[in-house]
Amino acid sequence: MELMKKWLPFVFLFLFFFCLASFSLAEEKMNAPSGGMIPKLATTPNDPELLNGHVYPSWGPVCQRYTYSVVYRDKEGRPPQYIQIYFNGQMIDIEKENPEDNDYQKGVKYIYQFVPKKLGSNFYYFEASNGLGKARDSIIDSPDNGPVLFESAFDQNEIAVINQQTGERVLSYPTGKEWVGGVALSDDGKYLAAKTSHHIYLFDLAFPKAPIWSYEQTGGEVGGDVKGGIDISGDGSRIIAGIGDSVLFFDKTSNNPLWQAQIGNTYNVAISKDGRYMAAATVGEEANLNSNLLILWDYKSEKPLWQYHSSGNFHDVSLSADGSFIAGATGCPDRRAYIFSKESNVPIMKSEMLTRDSPVHRAKISSDGQLVAFGTESDRGAVFLFSKDSTKPLWQFPVPGGSSVRALNFTPSGEYIGATTFAGNAYIFAKDSNQPVASWQVQAALGGVDIADDGSFLATGGTDNKLHLLFKDSQEKKEVSFDEYVEEIDISGNGKYIAVGTGGSVYFFESFSKDEGKVFPCEEIIEPEPEGAMLDVDSNIREGKENKLPSLAIFFGLGTLVSLLALGFYFALVRFNLLRKPEESRLKISKKVIIPLAVLTGLFLILALFFGLKDFRENSKIPSGFPLEESSPSGSQEVCGNTFCEPNLGETKESCSQDCSMGD
Repeated sequence: MELMKKWLPFVFLFLFFFCLASFSLAEEKMNAPSGGMIPKLATTPNDPELLNGHVYPSWGPVCQRYTYSVVYRDKEGRPPQYIQIYFNGQMIDIEKENPEDNDYQKGVKYIYQFVPKKLGSNFYYFEASNGLGKARDSIIDSPDNGPVLFESAFDQNEIAVINQQTGERVLSYPTGKEWVGGVALSDDGKYLAAKTSHHIYLFDLAFPKAPIWSYEQTGGEVGGDVKGGIDISGDGSRIIAGIGDSVLFFDKTSNNPLWQAQIGNTYNVAISKDGRYMAAATVGEEANLNSNLLILWDYKSEKPLWQYHSSGNFHDVSLSADGSFIAGATGCPDRRAYIFSKESNVPIMKSEMLTRDSPVHRAKISSDGQLVAFGTESDRGAVFLFSKDSTKPLWQFPVPGGSSVRALNFTPSGEYIGATTFAGNAYIFAKDSNQPVASWQVQAALGGVDIADDGSFLATGGTDNKLHLLFKDSQEKKEVSFDEYVEEIDISGNGKYIAVGTGGSVYFFESFSKDEGKVFPCEEIIEPEPEGAMLDVDSNIREGKENKLPSLAIFFGLGTLVSLLALGFYFALVRFNLLRKPEESRLKISKKVIIPLAVLTGLFLILALFFGLKDFRENSKIPSGFPLEESSPSGSQEVCGNTFCEPNLGETKESCSQDCSMGD
């Protein structure tokens, strides 16, 4: 019995971690582009529930069948008086997926199917009433937008390298349905690193038919606006890449990462020219201090030198040549430009908000770290040039129509900026003026750009499926055709080669002029693959369960309990003579029984604790590889009086009339 008392603390410890293992955090829904502000519903005790509203697939071509679905549930089992979808300004009744399903207390799935015949946004949300109360889903203050539509099915993607002089392909590597999320050439153009939806590749242009090595990470969907990114050191010896929820650091000699850090999804990564420092711009939630991060590492370890949390996603990051300075750019609600020193996560430059309600997409820093160019969506100016010594821009350029500048780059010397817009404008700026030294108009939405190190030409591409080479001091132009949108571009330091990757991530949630308004005949309707796992989510919502297999922590926890019970039963058997044997033949404590049972119990307990902690870290979305942030400054929440209406922070016309005036 004394031995059993000694085990009691371990039993309680196991039960504690068992509870932690089964806990998961709810994920906040991100606010999508708005179709207009919708007044909120009044809440009552009798409101039904609407759950898991979404569209499947979330992106794809026109002429494909898309299914909008939501689960209706009522705690009293009351049927709906109506269930409707708000679809592009109209309220439309929707029907049950299974007409025989009437278990409203558990939950019933309703669907609406749509075959789009033209490109453009589709705004939607769901609304239901049980006659006493109402509920909505797929809406915060404004409707969700989806699916994101493209003319292409994106099944002929490619990684390529073009000879600048001849316009010929030096390398062509098909990636099929996988979007290219980044290309990066070494300064001499010898090595190319490229990242796709599920792969990281390293090529030697002397042997261009196949990569030197590849790294595969399966899982996750193909497509989306969070591209991951990749970068390579000046000599091509070191590579940093973001894929899935990880950032991986490679040496060119092997596809085995030198280290790996799980940090959540990334918009982009960067490495210093000398390969000593690397950084990542991550995506997440304002309330989670371990997301929406700018993170800095050195090459030695996956443990960051520091991290900085913002209220908005970090959309881009870049490093000076020696990694001494880092630039970052954030999305809503933060919408700022940042410059850091490698010595601290306290910004040495944090701008005012650069846009009214749109992200700062691009941040590119000069080699010496003194200047940074930023690209935005804005009605106040879409290209900004900052010095690290001032929170005010040196200048800004108001792009006609406020078109999005998602593509921007900077020469290492800081002398020239290359920028392109979704309206097809292409510009080269000198650092001393906000007036372009050269400009062009392309009949496409442009989503990728780089500028030669000497500023002599731009390489840009977009929805016309072409790479355009535009030369600053002449009228010369070159074009190279591709099968899909050109979105990733990098020019080698010597200007001889241009790397190209096709896909659609920079065009996500954007409208553009190519074929806008065109009605496609849709003679054949494309049927998507079955929703599969998403159907399991709906089922588990109705069952009130999470969609995951039983945890190993539970299995080993049960093993611990069973072995403890066996150990306790053995002690009771001996101590209380449960077999009723005579005194001279009673059982005695045997080491041959106690030791194996104790070892088995201890082993089960250790495994239960290990997998319990592992599940807790994953479910809580705590990145592995670095500790929780303790004192790093974060992007502060905005308050009344900053001239911006921010309903996501609780500001309304009633609570903050000076910010939320007419038109906000």
